[in-house]
Amino acid sequence: MHRLIVLALSLSAICVALTSASLAQPKKSKDDVSLLYEVTGKDIKQPSYIFGTFHAICSDDMVPLANLDPYLTRADQVMMEIDMDNTVELQSMAKAAIIADGKTIKDFLTADEFAKVDKMITDLLGYSVENIKMVKPALLTVMALTSPKAIGCKPMTYDVELMRNAVGKKKPIIGLETVASQIAVIDSKPMNEQAKDLVEMARDPQKSIGELKRMMAAYKMHDTDELYKIAHSNLTKDKEFQTKLLDDRNRAWIPKLEAAFKEKPTFVAVGAGHLGGKIGVIKMLRKEGYQVKAVKL
Repeated sequence: MHRLIVLALSLSAICVALTSASLAQPKKSKDDVSLLYEVTGKDIKQPSYIFGTFHAICSDDMVPLANLDPYLTRADQVMMEIDMDNTVELQSMAKAAIIADGKTIKDFLTADEFAKVDKMITDLLGYSVENIKMVKPALLTVMALTSPKAIGCKPMTYDVELMRNAVGKKKPIIGLETVASQIAVIDSKPMNEQAKDLVEMARDPQKSIGELKRMMAAYKMHDTDELYKIAHSNLTKDKEFQTKLLDDRNRAWIPKLEAAFKEKPTFVAVGAGHLGGKIGVIKMLRKEGYQVKAVKL
């Protein structure tokens, strides 16, 4: 369950209620297309690095960790969305995933809607939603969307692999956020609205799965701007929630990144959907006066 909740928390910003719409963004030059960026300039004494992850992906589509190893080795600390080496944080995940006040998904669905959701969960996860009916609808959505049957393989997570690598190299790990802060963002969307999104996916699971595969294809091409576009594809439906999930978090991360870069060389690993776009981490760091250069992998 912990692995699924890590996926759900990290993917919520880019996987909830995907649609086929997209937002226009300026095209990058070929020299600026990458998943790894070197950050220098301003008051940074040594380079730091930012890598865009994909939180549930087939191993064949991952950037080989050996390609990232030289940059991890140069860093004195590793920064992730959540401190994956913090046992207190990990232990809080299961509790944070549960609907409050003893309620279950059944309290927010009609009998017909529950049947549709149950069929999707059974088809994709291999067991009835009855078994996990206490889990928040937004997290159920992501658990289904990132299941092996949905994406066609047993998903791997950079978060876990990079954490193990960092621990092996005795690099301290720090988090940009806490489980509590991520859950607070998810909970800012009322439970009945989360349930409505889950039912919408259950009516046509292949539509959402197709969008996730679009994201995987963009990731494989190292196209963070395309990932940003897909992540924002539902803005017209729920602009406030999507803004909280991506843009507001990106803005909150910038001073934390700056402090880390100033302190010591840092390897940052965050979802690739946070890097591209006008309010993406890369452009905002450049706006603050840093040189941010794409590194070819």
